Parts: sequence; C-alpha cells; structure tokens
Amino acid sequence: MSAFQAAVVRQRRTVLAIALAVSVGYPLVPWFAGSGHKIVDVLVFGLLVGFLILLALLGYALPDERPAVFVVRPEVSSFNTPPSFIAVWGAVVLALAASAQISSGVRPIWAHNLRPLDAVLPVLVSALAGRQMVLAWCGFLVHLRPEGLWWRTLAGSVRVPWEALAPGYPQRPALYADTLTLTYARPDLVRRRGLVLRPRRLPIKTVDAWFISDAIWYYLAHPEHRAAIGAEAEYRRLLDVLRDKPANPAPHA
Repeated sequence: MSAFQAAVVRQRRTVLAIALAVSVGYPLVPWFAGSGHKIVDVLVFGLLVGFLILLALLGYALPDERPAVFVVRPEVSSFNTPPSFIAVWGAVVLALAASAQISSGVRPIWAHNLRPLDAVLPVLVSALAGRQMVLAWCGFLVHLRPEGLWWRTLAGSVRVPWEALAPGYPQRPALYADTLTLTYARPDLVRRRGLVLRPRRLPIKTVDAWFISDAIWYYLAHPEHRAAIGAEAEYRRLLDVLRDKPANPAPHA
C-alpha cells in the first residue's frame, strides 16, 4: 500500500489532471445526452458515484504516513519535506464531488426549475475542491537550504535566514503536530510575500515532526554543515547524526 501511495504522490500532477478533466467533462453529459438519452446520464452518474465511494474507501484504508525523510534536490541545494498522499487523494475526491454537485445543478437548469440550494451548494463544494487542488498541485513543501528555511502557503511565502532563528530551538512539538513553532532572534530578517498570517508556524503535516525539528536544530547548532545542504552525502550524514539522538519529546539541550 505504501508503494501505491508513493506512486500517487510521485505522479500527483498527472493524477490531478485526469481528475480535473473528468470532473469538468461530467457536467456536460446532460447537455449532450438531453432528455432522450437518460440511460446514458444514469450510467455515467452511477459510475461517478461508485468511483467516489471507491476513492473514499481507499483514502480511509490507506492512512497518510508521516515519514522521517527529506526529498533531496541537489539541483536547487535543498532538502524538501515530501508531498502528501492525503492532499492529492482529497483533491481528487473533492473535484469529483464538485463535478457531481455541478451536474446536479445543471439538471434543474435543463428542466427550468432551479432552486437556490441547487446553485449555492455546487459553488461551495467547487471552492473547496479548487483550494485543495491548488494545495495538492503545488505541494507547498518546506525547503531547508544553505541560506535558511523557505515555505509557501496558499496566500504567500516565507523566507527565514538561519541567522533569524534563535539558537537552541526549535523544541520538539507533539509527535503529530501540524505546525512547528519557530523562535526568532532576529525577526527583522524574516521575509514574507503575500498574505501570511502566521510566519512563525512552519507547516509540517507531511513529515515526522521530531525529525524536521531535530534537523533544523542541528543546522542551527552546526552552521559549518549548512553549505552542504542539498547534497546526497550530506543527507546520509544528517540521517546518521539524527538516528543517534534520543527518541523522546524532551526539549533540545
């Protein structure tokens, strides 16, 4: 199952593009089928509902792992947090659900008896699907680079030089925390673009919380190794160093 998750994440843009094509194409069925081809409409709608149920069951049966790994990208000198399987799968499910809702709104238009709920609900579901699709497509990963940390949100991005972070931090968060709170010694060095409301909160939903906090703490304590970030050899050395750390939630000494 983990191999299936890895394949979906690796080909996430292809998966999302197919889901988007299907979700856009399905609401057009009533226009082409018309009232004289109800059997086609019913069959396609049944297939879509069955596919949605299958996706939901698979998403429930395949819990999203939070591995203690980085994606090594030597071409940009970066260690990235891995993309999220749940984000991709959620985008697919929401896109198809939005398609079904839009299609249900098209039917009353075709029959000239549209109700307010028929118009509002598809808009709401489509907005959620669009947001999730952007999140899954872009990834919104956290980057550890020789010059510092960088991450992007739905509304902007944050760049944090290593010099901006307080030595001895961050402390380990709860093991399944969604964010890691950063402690700034020089907040004036932090650069934000767009609308970022919480520049101290590092999003860590797709990676082991202690792993990334330990890695940041290590590079703060050992600036001589920052220049090698992004190299395979440095990543292997970092894994060896972090593997020897005590597995407990106590703050870093």
